[in-house]
Formats: sequence, structure tokens, C-alpha cells
Amino acid sequence: MSAEGGPVESIRITHVLECLADSSKIRVMAEISCDITEAMPYLAALLPQAGYNHSAALMTLMREGRLITVYPRMVTVAKALDEDDAQDVLEWLRGRINEAYARRGELVPCLERRRSPRLLDIYRLLPRDNCRLCGEATCMALAARLVSGDARVQDCTRMTEAEFARNRELLAEWLGSET
Repeated sequence: MSAEGGPVESIRITHVLECLADSSKIRVMAEISCDITEAMPYLAALLPQAGYNHSAALMTLMREGRLITVYPRMVTVAKALDEDDAQDVLEWLRGRINEAYARRGELVPCLERRRSPRLLDIYRLLPRDNCRLCGEATCMALAARLVSGDARVQDCTRMTEAEFARNRELLAEWLGSET
């Protein structure tokens, strides 16, 4: 954080580029107004769905289909719809960083490496009955679309059933979306 230990004042977009994964979207590079190295272990604790490498001071996470990579002084966002969308993601992140720093007395910092959920992790939480109610041929196909951010947990109507309530919560947490 800043020399006074204060909150992140801003995350400012410095570059707007074509998204490599989807040419209809953009990716941005943004500068954080202060070094957040000391807040990152707390941010990782606050965002359990994020992949985190403490020794490299690097975090990756998905939020509503956007891939976010956080470094101590910089953030990249891929698959943003436009600059306003990217700015909304950055503002959400700024709020989480400041919350993590404010709650550092109650959060247990993450000081080890943690990977983001992978395709099979997501698939295992789905019903795995290939009912096709979501419009996909298989639950594996839906899992792939969930990982890429091209589908939502709500697309699987079976996930609204009581037996899948905990799985639905985990998926929403991992994928950075609402249940």
C-alpha cells in the first residue's frame, strides 16, 4: 500500500489493446496508484477463487468472463467489452483491495501458492448427466464455456435444484459470478 498504509486511490488504464482471446473484446493494462504487495496475501484470502503465487506477488482470477491478473503496481484485464466495462472491473478490484487491507486484522493471509479452479474442477460440480437443458451437448461442454466466461452457472437449470445448492455456491465463488 502507500507509504502511509492508506487505500488504493485509483487504478488507471494506461493501455487499451485488442483482446488476444476474442477480437470482439479488448484487454487493458492499468496502473495501481500505490504498491499493493503487502495487501496481496489478504486479497488472496478475501478472494479464494483466485490463483495466487505469494513468492511471485501474482494473482489471477475470473470475474464475469474477464481474466484479471494483478501485480503489485499493475493490473491487466482481458475479454472486457469496452473501456467502460474494464473500468467497472478495475473499480470492483480497487474496492476488494481496499477491503482486504482494511480487514487485514481479521483475515488469515495466504502465504502459499494456490491455483485457480480448472476445467475438471468445474465439471465435477455440475450434474454430469448431459441433460442438454443448457443448450450444450454435454456437461463438459458447459464446463468449458463456464471456464472461458461464455456461460453462466444459471444456464444449467439443474443447478437450481436443492441437491446442487453447495455446488452452485462454489461455482459462483470460483467463477466470480452471482448465484
